[in-house]
Amino acid sequence: MNEFKEAIKREQRRIERLVKLAAQNEVANKRGILLLERRGSSTYCYERKDKSKKYIGKVDSDAAKAFVRDHFLTEKNKRLLTDEKLLNNLAHNYQDYSYDAIMSALPASFRNIANEDFNDARYEELKRWASEDYTRNEAPFPEAEIYAVDGRRVRSKGECLHANILINKGIPFRYDSVITIADSHGNTKRLSPDFMIQCYDSSLAIIEHLGRLFDKRYALDFGEKCYWYLQAGFILGKNFFVTSDDIHGGTDTQAIMEVAKAVERLFYSGRQ
Repeated sequence: MNEFKEAIKREQRRIERLVKLAAQNEVANKRGILLLERRGSSTYCYERKDKSKKYIGKVDSDAAKAFVRDHFLTEKNKRLLTDEKLLNNLAHNYQDYSYDAIMSALPASFRNIANEDFNDARYEELKRWASEDYTRNEAPFPEAEIYAVDGRRVRSKGECLHANILINKGIPFRYDSVITIADSHGNTKRLSPDFMIQCYDSSLAIIEHLGRLFDKRYALDFGEKCYWYLQAGFILGKNFFVTSDDIHGGTDTQAIMEVAKAVERLFYSGRQ
């Protein structure tokens, strides 16, 4: 719930910036309809406005491109303003349907009656755990902006697939959280698993998606991570799951789905 509200706020801020930028590129005079006429091997562009017809240029001319650009910006500006109004209304009218929000709206006498039949209190705890403040990986995000369905920014297409599937399955998770692990010799290591899930029985599971195994240094670093994860009790295939891109950057969606199914079984395994 809180994540969704934050996603709305982020999109509001983003659209607000785009609206300001669009205002700088606003088309002063609304242009007419584009007409195309093909003669021989060439195509010519005309602007029809009211009852007049004005020649613009050939389809590959700068004037024709400017005409299309003006219409594009006009349409984009219109949609941005529409979305801005919709988001403002949504943010104002959207109601929190979590257990705590609903119970706080009911008379005080309702809170004194057992509610186990209609509320999964443990699930609410797991959601709070996933959404509370935690130390996050401070490494900069890549230039490409990739967002999961809840508005959360992620670092790769593979991580986006994992996030979307977990969200759709209703499994709360922490993304890019920092954990500190100590080995038997007293040495410590800070790591940031892509996804960390707390299960019903309080055990933890992690998922890592590897995007650059073709890079030898990256692959060796991951091998070292496996050592440290093992020190913390994360065992491959049990509570530590790994997927990876291929050498061409392709992602196996089916493999990610299989990991999600395994995580889902683990997540609910301690449920009473």
